[in-house]
Amino acid sequence: MSDEVTQDPLDERYGLAGVRDMVEYAEALTRLLARGRRERCVALLSEAEAYAAAELLGQFALHDPQGALNRLAASLASRIYSRLGA
Repeated sequence: MSDEVTQDPLDERYGLAGVRDMVEYAEALTRLLARGRRERCVALLSEAEAYAAAELLGQFALHDPQGALNRLAASLASRIYSRLGA
């Protein structure tokens, strides 16, 4: 989001390279989540880690429920909880 920050190669791989502001960042993350629904699942976290991540995302979402990133966080938290069976 800043020209001064060195771009991570993963940013380019996941479509986050070149975003200019928080609105574009939220849009890019939304596209990435949609893409993730079509890809195979890979376990990267333990159940406890996934639950902690969902809790953090949920708490972030509560700060400004109407914000684009906050709605995205709520959606992702919900998907994690669903996969955990919570």
